[in-house]
Amino acid sequence: MDIQCRPMRVSDYGVVESQHWASANQVAEYAERQGIASMLAFVGQQCVGQLYLQEYDTEFSEPGGWTGERPWADFQIVEPLGLGGRFLTLGCYHVGGMPDGSRDRSLWGKGIGTTLLKAVIEWYRGQTAIGGLMSWALVSGCGQLLQWAGQMPHILYRQHGFREIKRIDDPRWTKAIADIDPEEAKEDLTVLRVMLLSADRPSR
Repeated sequence: MDIQCRPMRVSDYGVVESQHWASANQVAEYAERQGIASMLAFVGQQCVGQLYLQEYDTEFSEPGGWTGERPWADFQIVEPLGLGGRFLTLGCYHVGGMPDGSRDRSLWGKGIGTTLLKAVIEWYRGQTAIGGLMSWALVSGCGQLLQWAGQMPHILYRQHGFREIKRIDDPRWTKAIADIDPEEAKEDLTVLRVMLLSADRPSR
Protein backbone atom coordinates (compact mmCIF):
# COMPACT_ATOMS: atom_id res chain seq x y z
CA MET A 1 0.00 0.00 0.00
CA ASP A 2 1.52 3.32 -1.12
CA ILE A 3 0.61 5.78 1.65
CA GLN A 4 1.34 9.48 1.16
CA CYS A 5 0.93 12.06 3.93
CA ARG A 6 0.53 15.83 4.11
CA PRO A 7 -0.86 18.40 6.59
CA MET A 8 -4.57 19.13 6.42
CA ARG A 9 -5.60 22.17 4.38
CA VAL A 10 -8.63 24.38 4.92
CA SER A 11 -9.97 23.13 1.58
CA ASP A 12 -9.96 19.58 2.97
CA TYR A 13 -12.71 20.43 5.44
CA GLY A 14 -15.82 18.44 4.54
CA VAL A 15 -13.93 16.45 1.92
CA VAL A 16 -12.07 14.25 4.43
CA GLU A 17 -13.34 13.09 7.82
CA SER A 18 -14.26 16.38 9.51
CA GLN A 19 -16.75 15.67 12.30
CA HIS A 20 -14.19 16.58 14.98
CA TRP A 21 -13.60 19.98 13.40
CA ALA A 22 -16.18 22.63 14.24
CA SER A 23 -15.63 24.45 10.95
CA ALA A 24 -13.12 25.23 8.23
CA ASN A 25 -12.24 28.31 10.26
CA GLN A 26 -11.13 26.11 13.15
CA VAL A 27 -8.82 24.19 10.82
CA ALA A 28 -7.38 27.51 9.64
CA GLU A 29 -6.98 28.72 13.23
CA TYR A 30 -5.07 25.61 14.29
CA ALA A 31 -2.89 25.65 11.19
CA GLU A 32 -1.97 29.30 11.74
CA ARG A 33 -1.36 29.02 15.48
CA GLN A 34 0.45 25.67 15.51
CA GLY A 35 1.81 25.40 11.98
CA ILE A 36 -0.36 22.31 11.45
CA ALA A 37 -3.92 21.24 12.28
CA SER A 38 -3.70 17.53 11.54
CA MET A 39 -1.74 15.15 9.35
CA LEU A 40 -3.64 13.33 6.61
CA ALA A 41 -2.78 10.01 4.96
CA PHE A 42 -3.81 9.20 1.38
CA VAL A 43 -3.80 6.16 -0.87
CA GLY A 44 -4.20 7.67 -4.30
CA GLN A 45 -6.97 10.28 -3.97
CA GLN A 46 -8.63 8.61 -0.97
CA CYS A 47 -7.93 9.97 2.50
CA VAL A 48 -7.41 6.89 4.68
CA GLY A 49 -6.28 8.40 7.97
CA GLN A 50 -5.91 11.52 10.09
CA LEU A 51 -3.77 12.32 13.12
CA TYR A 52 -4.99 15.29 15.14
CA LEU A 53 -2.55 17.67 16.85
CA GLN A 54 -3.02 20.30 19.51
CA GLU A 55 -0.57 22.56 21.29
CA TYR A 56 0.16 21.48 24.83
CA ASP A 57 -1.53 23.76 27.38
CA THR A 58 -1.39 22.96 31.08
CA GLU A 59 -4.79 24.59 31.58
CA PHE A 60 -6.63 22.73 28.81
CA SER A 61 -9.47 20.47 29.94
CA GLU A 62 -11.61 18.69 27.37
CA PRO A 63 -15.18 17.93 28.48
CA GLY A 64 -15.36 14.18 28.89
CA GLY A 65 -11.57 13.92 29.12
CA TRP A 66 -10.03 10.88 27.50
CA THR A 67 -13.35 9.17 27.08
CA GLY A 68 -15.12 12.15 25.55
CA GLU A 69 -15.95 12.67 21.89
CA ARG A 70 -13.08 15.00 21.04
CA PRO A 71 -9.72 13.88 19.61
CA TRP A 72 -7.50 15.66 22.16
CA ALA A 73 -6.35 14.80 25.65
CA ASP A 74 -7.35 16.43 28.92
CA PHE A 75 -3.94 17.90 29.68
CA GLN A 76 -4.69 18.68 33.32
CA ILE A 77 -4.53 15.02 34.33
CA VAL A 78 -0.74 14.88 33.82
CA GLU A 79 0.34 18.01 35.64
CA PRO A 80 2.93 18.91 36.73
CA LEU A 81 5.35 18.09 33.94
CA GLY A 82 7.66 21.07 34.35
CA LEU A 83 8.16 21.57 30.62
CA GLY A 84 9.29 24.84 29.10
CA GLY A 85 8.67 25.94 25.53
CA ARG A 86 6.05 24.94 22.98
CA PHE A 87 5.01 21.34 22.46
CA LEU A 88 2.45 19.74 20.19
CA THR A 89 0.41 16.85 21.52
CA LEU A 90 -0.60 13.97 19.28
CA GLY A 91 -4.32 13.35 19.53
CA CYS A 92 -6.36 10.48 18.08
CA TYR A 93 -5.35 8.43 15.07
CA HIS A 94 -8.47 8.06 12.91
CA VAL A 95 -7.76 5.33 10.36
CA GLY A 96 -10.39 4.58 7.73
CA GLY A 97 -12.54 7.59 8.63
CA MET A 98 -14.87 8.64 5.83
CA PRO A 99 -16.41 12.10 5.24
CA ASP A 100 -19.83 10.80 6.28
CA GLY A 101 -18.46 9.68 9.66
CA SER A 102 -18.36 5.96 8.84
CA ARG A 103 -15.22 3.83 9.20
CA ASP A 104 -13.64 1.51 6.66
CA ARG A 105 -12.25 -1.12 9.02
CA SER A 106 -10.52 -2.96 6.19
CA LEU A 107 -7.87 -0.24 6.42
CA TRP A 108 -6.99 -1.07 10.03
CA GLY A 109 -3.72 -2.88 10.59
CA LYS A 110 -2.20 -1.68 7.31
CA GLY A 111 0.47 0.58 8.85
CA ILE A 112 -1.43 3.82 8.25
CA GLY A 113 -1.13 4.98 11.87
CA THR A 114 2.61 4.35 11.94
CA THR A 115 3.00 6.20 8.64
CA LEU A 116 1.11 9.17 10.09
CA LEU A 117 3.41 9.17 13.12
CA LYS A 118 6.50 9.16 10.92
CA ALA A 119 5.08 12.00 8.81
CA VAL A 120 4.42 14.14 11.88
CA ILE A 121 7.95 13.50 13.17
CA GLU A 122 9.40 14.49 9.79
CA TRP A 123 7.27 17.65 9.79
CA TYR A 124 8.36 18.50 13.33
CA ARG A 125 12.04 18.19 12.51
CA GLY A 126 11.61 20.99 10.00
CA GLN A 127 10.15 23.37 12.60
CA THR A 128 12.04 25.76 14.86
CA ALA A 129 9.16 27.21 16.91
CA ILE A 130 8.02 23.82 18.25
CA GLY A 131 10.20 22.32 20.98
CA GLY A 132 8.87 18.78 20.90
CA LEU A 133 6.09 16.29 20.29
CA MET A 134 4.16 14.72 23.15
CA SER A 135 1.93 11.67 23.18
CA TRP A 136 -0.26 9.99 25.75
CA ALA A 137 0.59 6.36 24.97
CA LEU A 138 -1.40 3.32 26.02
CA VAL A 139 0.28 0.55 27.95
CA SER A 140 -1.68 -2.13 26.15
CA GLY A 141 -0.87 -3.33 22.67
CA CYS A 142 -4.30 -4.96 22.36
CA GLY A 143 -5.64 -4.11 18.91
CA GLN A 144 -9.24 -3.82 20.08
CA LEU A 145 -8.35 -1.29 22.77
CA LEU A 146 -6.07 0.72 20.48
CA GLN A 147 -8.77 0.95 17.82
CA TRP A 148 -11.37 1.95 20.40
CA ALA A 149 -9.10 4.67 21.75
CA GLY A 150 -7.50 5.86 18.51
CA GLN A 151 -4.08 5.51 20.15
CA MET A 152 -0.78 3.64 19.87
CA PRO A 153 1.13 1.47 22.36
CA HIS A 154 4.07 3.10 24.13
CA ILE A 155 6.58 0.71 22.55
CA LEU A 156 5.91 2.21 19.11
CA TYR A 157 6.82 5.67 20.34
CA ARG A 158 10.03 4.32 21.90
CA GLN A 159 10.95 2.83 18.55
CA HIS A 160 10.66 6.30 17.01
CA GLY A 161 12.78 8.17 19.55
CA PHE A 162 10.22 9.17 22.19
CA ARG A 163 11.12 8.82 25.86
CA GLU A 164 8.76 8.28 28.76
CA ILE A 165 8.44 11.23 31.15
CA LYS A 166 5.46 10.24 33.30
CA ARG A 167 2.97 7.45 34.02
CA ILE A 168 -0.69 8.09 34.79
CA ASP A 169 -3.35 5.92 36.35
CA ASP A 170 -6.68 7.32 35.17
CA PRO A 171 -9.64 5.34 36.58
CA ARG A 172 -11.68 5.91 33.41
CA TRP A 173 -9.05 4.14 31.35
CA THR A 174 -8.39 1.49 33.94
CA LYS A 175 -12.00 0.39 33.56
CA ALA A 176 -11.75 0.41 29.76
CA ILE A 177 -8.68 -1.81 29.81
CA ALA A 178 -10.28 -4.13 32.35
CA ASP A 179 -13.38 -4.45 30.14
CA ILE A 180 -11.60 -4.83 26.79
CA ASP A 181 -8.32 -6.50 27.72
CA PRO A 182 -8.45 -7.90 31.28
CA GLU A 183 -5.15 -9.78 30.94
CA GLU A 184 -3.32 -6.56 30.13
CA ALA A 185 -4.96 -4.84 33.10
CA LYS A 186 -3.49 -7.52 35.37
CA GLU A 187 0.00 -6.98 34.02
CA ASP A 188 0.25 -3.22 34.40
CA LEU A 189 -2.28 -0.96 36.10
CA THR A 190 -0.50 2.11 34.73
CA VAL A 191 -2.89 3.16 32.02
CA LEU A 192 -1.07 5.96 30.19
CA ARG A 193 2.54 6.84 29.63
CA VAL A 194 3.45 10.38 28.62
CA MET A 195 6.01 10.12 25.82
CA LEU A 196 8.13 13.01 24.57
CA LEU A 197 10.22 13.54 21.43
CA SER A 198 12.43 16.62 21.61
CA ALA A 199 15.85 18.10 20.85
CA ASP A 200 16.69 15.55 18.19
CA ARG A 201 16.70 17.65 15.05
CA PRO A 202 19.69 17.14 12.75
CA SER A 203 22.11 20.06 12.70
CA ARG A 204 21.74 22.45 9.78
